[in-house]
Amino acid sequence: MIGVSLSYKWLLTGGDGYGLDVRKTLTELSRCGVDSIELRTVLPGDSPEGVLSVAERLWNFGFNITVHSRMHSAKSAVSDVLDPLRPLLCSMKQEKLVIVLHPIVADNVAILNALADDIEKNGYSAVIALENNRLMPDETEGDSAAYVLDVVKAVNRPAVGICFDMGHYMYYRKKHHPESSQVLPPAAFIKRTVHTHIHALAGLKTHFPLVGYDLPLDELCRGIAWGYFGIYNFEPDLPRWDGMIEPLSAIIDSLTKLKAHIPPCARMYDGIRRNFDDGFRRALTVYDGIPEQGTRAALVNSSGYLFNTGGYLWAMDIAFRYARHLAKTPALVADLLKDVKLMVVTHGHVDHFEEETVRLLAKTDMLWVIPDFLYDNAIEWDVKPENIVVARKNESICIDKLTILPFAGKHFRPIVGTGIEAYGYHISAYGHHSMAFPGDVRDYSRVGLESVPEADCCFGHVWFGDGNSFDASHSEIAKKQAEFLLSFSNRHIVLAHLYENGRRDEDMWREEHADELSEAIKQISPATKVTVPRHGDVFLP
Repeated sequence: MIGVSLSYKWLLTGGDGYGLDVRKTLTELSRCGVDSIELRTVLPGDSPEGVLSVAERLWNFGFNITVHSRMHSAKSAVSDVLDPLRPLLCSMKQEKLVIVLHPIVADNVAILNALADDIEKNGYSAVIALENNRLMPDETEGDSAAYVLDVVKAVNRPAVGICFDMGHYMYYRKKHHPESSQVLPPAAFIKRTVHTHIHALAGLKTHFPLVGYDLPLDELCRGIAWGYFGIYNFEPDLPRWDGMIEPLSAIIDSLTKLKAHIPPCARMYDGIRRNFDDGFRRALTVYDGIPEQGTRAALVNSSGYLFNTGGYLWAMDIAFRYARHLAKTPALVADLLKDVKLMVVTHGHVDHFEEETVRLLAKTDMLWVIPDFLYDNAIEWDVKPENIVVARKNESICIDKLTILPFAGKHFRPIVGTGIEAYGYHISAYGHHSMAFPGDVRDYSRVGLESVPEADCCFGHVWFGDGNSFDASHSEIAKKQAEFLLSFSNRHIVLAHLYENGRRDEDMWREEHADELSEAIKQISPATKVTVPRHGDVFLP
């Protein structure tokens, strides 16, 4: 999500906006894809009604909001910060409110605990984000990021995180460690980051536009993107620009540049926020009625599937990973899949067999086909023993309409041998198309799989090696994977394992990689049908 900080007083009154008109500015920001507006700064004693009125106006424009707040002392901190926001917090039209604070000369651990106590007591959906600054709380030079991390670690509560001010951090690096090439704060700091402030430097002056001024924006954005679900928030300071820079065009240019530097995984998280719930509910239509033509399938997440085989409802490897933090339906999965009769599990990686999802689904009456090497995990995660059918290599299982043949998965990399134990499956039902699921494959040799029957359809998971998703070509390994998949079926191949929401960008497989593999398949076997479903798509294997 892209955000920008704007003056709260200007949004409230329309005055002192350095020539900017409120309605025109908000309209332009909406047009250029801004998702969130930060109110900078809501002061102690500001009117709660005024804050709520500004929030309502921004919500009506379609924006989320965040708040930059301030506190005078440890004694007054709770009332300073939360009293102006209480009507807003009781009338939320968004999932959570981020409240940014600067540390002050006081016991900031005690202050944050008191704020967290009030938030939890009142059931507010809010998180306090303590911000690293250009200077230490006593206005001396120092490593404010290290100070903020120590405070937040000491508090260690869900309602407290960090606002990573990139411009302030780069001020510290530039002034005190100009010889260092280090751009990012420690991993522990990034892990606790829930919000950002982004602005460039003019020399050692902060809060300048991102175009024409100094900030290693690409490295900073890529450095925090994996697992960061917050806002990339541009924080201008118009008084510093007065007479130097035309404000609206500089803001728009900065936001355009910021959007261009948002990494693929961050854009994917935004897509999950917008589309995952609708896609999941669309996938559920696979269970409507009895298919007229064999099995009907739907893709859930990157490599989880729903199936309807002649009215028998089953699924494979349903897991959500980061979507659990970004969408609503993962928490409702037990109810949404209550009619599913069987869940088939291939291996123990979290994008296939996820504790949180398993515990929810264990509340239903569905059966589970669990590999023998995962039985203890399933029991630990509340799956009832009587609901488990243990899968053993090369031993067929008959459940209702389905005949399920587990076979050794090829999840170990050749030469280096790293990987994880896994099963693939050949699944058939009388009168329906048979399907092969080699699973997550790392070794594209067919050695050891000679006895697996040919299938009408093969589900292939795109993987071209470790850490090379941005390489220009993967022709050699694409050819090996194409030959491997065609050895299971030369009639129809389904390609998935794209946009896995827990992977780093350099390991994430995307549509262009599926296109490479599809082309490699067509080069070898032009008559083979290739399907590349998107999340929520219902299709016939």
